[in-house]
Amino acid sequence: MLWLLSTLALAQVPPAEPQWTPPAAAIAAVREVQARPVGERIEAATRAFLGLPYLLDGTGEGVGIDPDPPARYDRWDCMTLTEEALGMALAGDPVEAATIRDALRYHGKPAYEERNHFMEAEWIPRAIAAGLIEDITDRVGHARTLTHDVTLQTFHSWRHLRFFHLPDELLPVGAWSLRYLDLAEAYDAAPRIPPGAIVVTLRVERTWAPVVTSHVSLAIPGKNGPMMRHASKMGRQIVRDDKLDWYMEHLRDYVNWPALGVTILLPREQGPTLANTLPSVLPVLPLPDATGDLPHFEPKPLIPFAAGDDPA
Repeated sequence: MLWLLSTLALAQVPPAEPQWTPPAAAIAAVREVQARPVGERIEAATRAFLGLPYLLDGTGEGVGIDPDPPARYDRWDCMTLTEEALGMALAGDPVEAATIRDALRYHGKPAYEERNHFMEAEWIPRAIAAGLIEDITDRVGHARTLTHDVTLQTFHSWRHLRFFHLPDELLPVGAWSLRYLDLAEAYDAAPRIPPGAIVVTLRVERTWAPVVTSHVSLAIPGKNGPMMRHASKMGRQIVRDDKLDWYMEHLRDYVNWPALGVTILLPREQGPTLANTLPSVLPVLPLPDATGDLPHFEPKPLIPFAAGDDPA
């Protein structure tokens, strides 16, 4: 009976108020490393969010179709954490993060219809065209190319389309392509992925689905090798750190929707900064393409995720 009384007592505790403004500790941490490389600034910007719970799609425009707030700092999904981290790290001052965040999230004014809803067809190519990120996949490993043709029929065959309140004319149809590292190459390349890089997880292409991206994470410096920070549905479903090479090997175990590999993007400095004068750790020229068949791995027979879930 004691457990029931405890449960009732907990149920009567009012929930904590959502945090709508960035924590002072995060702002101060970024300012302390403002002249340091972008990876250190991203780590500083997100340090205060470690351990916070996962919440899918907790932000919006504040009005209209998606009235969720433009930003919140108490719960995260992988995309909102990535956009906020880039905003705080790339802006002239972390309190101006919304400028960068909105430039990544929208291709015009902050409106649902102008949001970059689809990673492969909208978010990545538009961020590259805007000079906010660059694709460095070829500079950290031997890459391959994935090309996917998307039609209106593709979207209409996709069961998740019901979550997008977009007319047909705003759906991004046509062909898109991504450079990626296959699973074996991604594991080998993990030590070469620079801190600050955006690691985009890709799944095996499905003809009836317009997307292959299932997760994004941020490479950060670690004492014993490269780490990744991400809002994850694994385990306790929190913002957490994992070893980058461990994650690349973990991708091999996905059963419900097998992983294909990763695309690696790097934020670009916005304006003249001291960080711009620091030496690059990346080779200038791309590495040769990967050749041969895709590596095949026997996945583990049991994984702790429900069918259809994104375990990233």
